Amino acid sequence: MTAVHRLMLSILFIGAPTYADVEFEDYDYSRWSQAVTGCDILASHGRDPGHVAPGVSQSGMDKPAAIAACQVAVANDPDNPRLNYLLGRAYGYSGRSADAMPYRKKALAADYPQSTFTFGYLHLLGLGVDQDPCKTLDYWQRSAKYKRLAALVSLPRHYLRGDFDRCDVTLSTDTLAAYLTEAKQQSSDYYVGLLIADLEAEMNGK
Repeated sequence: MTAVHRLMLSILFIGAPTYADVEFEDYDYSRWSQAVTGCDILASHGRDPGHVAPGVSQSGMDKPAAIAACQVAVANDPDNPRLNYLLGRAYGYSGRSADAMPYRKKALAADYPQSTFTFGYLHLLGLGVDQDPCKTLDYWQRSAKYKRLAALVSLPRHYLRGDFDRCDVTLSTDTLAAYLTEAKQQSSDYYVGLLIADLEAEMNGK
């Protein structure tokens, strides 16, 4: 059964259970220190909603220096999910997936929105983890709940493409529309807007 067929069934209240409309929450980043560290300066992701320093691209990152700075930052503040995510990011960009994983998982355990999105992406492509789109869907739902833009757009796109068809999960048109509406409220980027418009048109059968 394709995603479009399942959307039609959800409208008719037939088939697998349908998730209720999404209840978004604001992630409480203030539970952890927001002080800018050397790790933030050298390894921040500019699109991480929890970032506290300007973003650094993969190609622009001094990876050995970022790893060293983030090791110090995590040692000083071991429960901070932002710093754990950044150390995982620096290791990951250095091709050291095994070293990255404990820190990525520490951020994931705190439901850090950027980390839940990243884990979904890794499972979608099988990068250092088992390829499992159903885990992707679960992680992206968690990330979208906290209004992470990447999840709000990626989840509907891959759902409509049928990438989650084997997961036996039906998302209603209202749920998909809620994700895209929240994405529109967050971003004025022209290309993000084009993608959202295309997804809305596909969702509505136009």
